[in-house]
Amino acid sequence: MAQASLHGKLQYDVEYKVPADKVYEFWSCNFSDVQKACPKIINNIELVQGCWGNEGSIHVMTYTIDGKTETCEEMVEAVDYKKKFISFKVIGGNLLDYYRCVKFILGQVSPKGGGGSLASWTLEYEKLDENVPDPIALRDEAVHFNKAISAYLSHA
Repeated sequence: MAQASLHGKLQYDVEYKVPADKVYEFWSCNFSDVQKACPKIINNIELVQGCWGNEGSIHVMTYTIDGKTETCEEMVEAVDYKKKFISFKVIGGNLLDYYRCVKFILGQVSPKGGGGSLASWTLEYEKLDENVPDPIALRDEAVHFNKAISAYLSHA
């Protein structure tokens, strides 16, 4: 019997109602506003190292999903302002109870007609063992999270 892979990638696209530059600026420079953008999800966010959006900077979020309060400590792993690329690596919190590695990668933000844009994300992960499910629910929450940010940016 073939062994299931512990490594995986889930890709997803999210439409924003604002220009690509505004989307990328939020993720790379104004991520501290995430609590304002998603008050029903994000309880708190705190920068614990570096400057917002800089490589090596670390922030800790407390969030609530399905009535459960959890934490996530993320490091900005890579930034490319020209290509509108940013990678967040989870380095602490509840996700690491199930996954050895989790990364959220904004690979590209492209302009769309009507002044909107399309953000292309990849969720990379490595499960601790084969009994851990693929993070489909996490991906779905990330899409929901992005849609809330889109609504916030369209009114900001």
